[in-house]
Amino acid sequence: MSNLSAAPIRVAVVDDHIIVSEMLALSISKESDLELVDIAGNVADALDLVRRDRPDVVLVNFRLPDGDGVDVVKKILEEFPDTRVVMLSGSVDHEVRAQAIGAGCVRYLGRDRSIRDIINAVRSAAHDDLIRSDEFTSLLKEWRTTPQR
Repeated sequence: MSNLSAAPIRVAVVDDHIIVSEMLALSISKESDLELVDIAGNVADALDLVRRDRPDVVLVNFRLPDGDGVDVVKKILEEFPDTRVVMLSGSVDHEVRAQAIGAGCVRYLGRDRSIRDIINAVRSAAHDDLIRSDEFTSLLKEWRTTPQR
């Protein structure tokens, strides 16, 4: 009896920087356990993509031309609460990370991370591996040591 492999993890990429979205798309496409469903460059297209293709995981950039990633996350999860969202951001602002996690992101990665880290975050997100405790502890530690305004 042959071992049936699991269905691939369906991934969407939402980023307004074409080079970033195309590199992520290419990297995702090369993984045997991942399937790229589509890419979008703004909030409106992202919502259309998720409604149409129902990805398992959505990689979302925080800054988009027609809104921010936190708004996208909230809108996606209102309609599709089982979708896993991973936020990518160039910001190290602790408030942004807290907002992303509070909105329902299961992972938050800086844009300084490697493609391998992002691919692994997609896999973790798809398998309900929420933010690892060491990441959360690090976030809390940074937040506590940052002067509040």
